[in-house]
Amino acid sequence: MDFLSGSRQKILRTRLYDDQTFTRFELELLHTPILQRLYNLKQLGFTDRIYPDAIHSRFNHILGATEVAERMGQKLIAWLTLHKGQEFAYFDIKSQGETKITAGDIATQLKDRVPALRLMAVLHDLTHAAFGHTLEDEVNVFDEKHDDPRRQRRFFDALVAQLLYLWCTEQRLQRFEATVLEELSELTLSSGHKREIGWAEELQQYLRDDKGQLAALAEHMQNLELAFQLLLHLDFAHNADDSPQEHLGELLASKALEAVGGPPSRRDFVLHRDMFLLDLVGNTICADLLDYARRDADNAGLKIQFDDRFLRYLCITSVNDDLSPDRKRCIRTAIQIFTDKMRYDVLSEMSGILKARYLINERVLFHPTKCAAGAMLGTAVQLLGLRDLPDWMQVLGDQEFLRALMVIARNLEASVPAMGAPWPAKPQPWKDVIRASWSLDSRMAAVLERAIAWIVPATPGSQPLSESDAGQVLSRARAARNVIWRLTARRFPKPAYRLRQVHHTGGATDEEIAETYSRPKDRYFLERKIEEVCNLPMGSIFVHCPRRKTSLKVAEVLVVGSDLSRAAQLRNLTRVSPEGLEPYEHEIVAVQDMYRSIWQFHGYLDFAFWDKQPIVEWAFERELKFLNDRLLSEELANENHGAYGLLAGSLRDEIPPVWLTSVIKRVDEEVPTRMRRGGEADLTSKLKTIIREVLAEVGGDSKAQLDLPGIDHTK
Repeated sequence: MDFLSGSRQKILRTRLYDDQTFTRFELELLHTPILQRLYNLKQLGFTDRIYPDAIHSRFNHILGATEVAERMGQKLIAWLTLHKGQEFAYFDIKSQGETKITAGDIATQLKDRVPALRLMAVLHDLTHAAFGHTLEDEVNVFDEKHDDPRRQRRFFDALVAQLLYLWCTEQRLQRFEATVLEELSELTLSSGHKREIGWAEELQQYLRDDKGQLAALAEHMQNLELAFQLLLHLDFAHNADDSPQEHLGELLASKALEAVGGPPSRRDFVLHRDMFLLDLVGNTICADLLDYARRDADNAGLKIQFDDRFLRYLCITSVNDDLSPDRKRCIRTAIQIFTDKMRYDVLSEMSGILKARYLINERVLFHPTKCAAGAMLGTAVQLLGLRDLPDWMQVLGDQEFLRALMVIARNLEASVPAMGAPWPAKPQPWKDVIRASWSLDSRMAAVLERAIAWIVPATPGSQPLSESDAGQVLSRARAARNVIWRLTARRFPKPAYRLRQVHHTGGATDEEIAETYSRPKDRYFLERKIEEVCNLPMGSIFVHCPRRKTSLKVAEVLVVGSDLSRAAQLRNLTRVSPEGLEPYEHEIVAVQDMYRSIWQFHGYLDFAFWDKQPIVEWAFERELKFLNDRLLSEELANENHGAYGLLAGSLRDEIPPVWLTSVIKRVDEEVPTRMRRGGEADLTSKLKTIIREVLAEVGGDSKAQLDLPGIDHTK
């Protein structure tokens, strides 16, 4: 176990930071399957479909974030040492009261915790799944996020188990078995961690005669345990949810540390005292942001630059109420904008970072083509009835994940004939069919069971599928396969409808639209409804509707002046000192408001059916009670959409709303594809005949209007 001998380090040459230094123990972590998988997760998801060089991985990012975290930690140590007599108060959970600590004592603790700080940066993206931000945040189809403490514990335990097992095999205490590492890589551990603790005990026995190496191992495990403890509270620092602290004893790292003879006096974690460490890695202006803002822009070819010299003004402050996650007094990281004089350059640089992040959001993360790809993926997942990811799917790389979705769709489609009438002579309970068909692959059987249970919830597994249920499963599986293959072939849909910030028109506000259709269930039903109205196959319409509130973490960074007890968020800069800061605050607020303008609702249409764009646009307008975005509508008006353009245009007033779908179906059946794009005079005559025939058959009123309430279509 060479990493336990001495402090020899490894130099890695990186693009953004030149030579980076890593300890041998950090490399032990990086050289595990669960961290190596980050090579297979692109930092920006589908962005490389628009910016081809944006193929950097999360592995590249964690290396950079580690360098930035180290620099931030050292800068803060220097500040704390300079202000060593300053006292800071925080809430103590044990005494249920406030206590104080000096900057000098915090500096001493931080020097000892720099290795754990670096490990936080190394591990902060460990729990990301394939296309995680797309599926968990952007289209919101999965409830469990990457920073959910439940997922974090699973990944943290698997990482420690992999380390213990690899160390045992390399010392020939265990024979290397691929199946064991496969289990650990899929987050499968033994009950009560008995097997994994046994590996730790074997290592302790192996090293018992070398007290130095055993102490070094315990030291590394202490730092790892502390890093886990801090990362488990990242979500708490953002949302003030229930603290996961009571579950920390369940961590395999804690049990392994005890097994290798860890010291009785371990690095204690005090939530409200140590909150500033969370800020350094994963909050407001942090190592995570400072690396990805520079890295994402660089790889996307955007000419965005900012100077991080403001880090020399890192400090800490004691805050409570609105500036604390749970309103209890805690110690947070801040930027000191006044030392011996007002540091206007610091404010300019922080404003520059805010602008850089806005530009990345505007030009990269919310690029309409990237959003189209994300909407396709979200729709495919929903068509397959996947509400959450089993552990083995959470560890897949991007391409592996897409392949897994294809396999699930194909297996669903293949299983349907044996589950429902009228295919088999004697239909069987659908759950029995799944388990029999996939008896050698319990993982796939479990996924298919959960998918079918979500698609047809009214039919229990003890019964065969009805013909309608079987048809529903079959159609959704086929649609999902089609969507995934179009996605992988980069045959992205085009925007047929767009909604931005608009004035109220008598229906829901744009905020209410965002609130409704950021929910995956409502978005899914809207897609299928538009398809039904326009006689489109399932999987032809894709809705992209992110939450209305865009992340504004940079504007939330704390700033202080000469009085360290007087803190405020960057957006409320003048609360620290009004002297000459109004223009800077106005600039920060203006950029913050620009974030809100990024939000857009997109209704995308499969390009194979692009001639139906006018009626798709019309259907969205009727459903949402908002006209299409004027700029998009004017752009699309220049295209020749033939028959469907006439239906949604000059013939609109002749079709009652209730019979629109019937008219479209008749056009699809009776008007040849080529003729639908033919001469306007011939088409108009043909379409009028179809409309009269449909209305005659159903007894419809040819005078009924399709105008939206309160909207003048002549404008």
